[in-house]
Amino acid sequence: MSTITNTMMAGGSAVSPLSRTAARIAFAGGLLGIVLLAALHVLKPDLDPSWHMVSEYALGAHGWVMALCFLSLALGCASLFVALLPRIDGIAGRIGLFFLLAAAVGLAMAAMYPMDPITVKPENASHSGKMHGVSAMIGVPSLVIAAVLLGFALRAKPLWAPYRKWLMTMAHLTWIALILMFALLAMLIQQGVDSPGGFVGFANRLLMLAYGGWIMTAAWPMARTGRG
Repeated sequence: MSTITNTMMAGGSAVSPLSRTAARIAFAGGLLGIVLLAALHVLKPDLDPSWHMVSEYALGAHGWVMALCFLSLALGCASLFVALLPRIDGIAGRIGLFFLLAAAVGLAMAAMYPMDPITVKPENASHSGKMHGVSAMIGVPSLVIAAVLLGFALRAKPLWAPYRKWLMTMAHLTWIALILMFALLAMLIQQGVDSPGGFVGFANRLLMLAYGGWIMTAAWPMARTGRG
């Protein structure tokens, strides 16, 4: 009987109290991350959003707000991992869970180690700047991979069926924003300009919005109620 019950809990619409609580924390983490990022555009208007990366908000005044933004998204990823763990089956889905946990680690590291200004050359990077680069290598691709793999794993499940379009839209938006950001960054580097410019900052912000939006969308079906 216990095996049948566990199977129904994993594949059906019932949501355990633990999963529901974790999903609500994940939703709140994604939402808070977006709100804090938006607030930083008001608190630090001197940073041109067209080319400054969001991580630069961690430098100087109000830097703690950016750190809290990263921590909120990290908490969102970790809580979503807990919420989804009993409901994900199949190799692709479990790989997605692994990358979701890796994304939480990368985002937490980003909060702990602020980046250097974008104008600082790699050879002059500080220890914190180098560690932030490591956090980006872990967190940035991990959440994109997690969003896509888990999006495909969840879309066929009854609980997520009413939100399938939103779930997959946000999942695809993560990799689209990532490719756009790298393309604009490559163009900027190729130009070899002495002063920064371009629109890589906008792509970076779109990626952050996609991250937070996907966490919220994936968590919502479990967060909204105890039953599907």
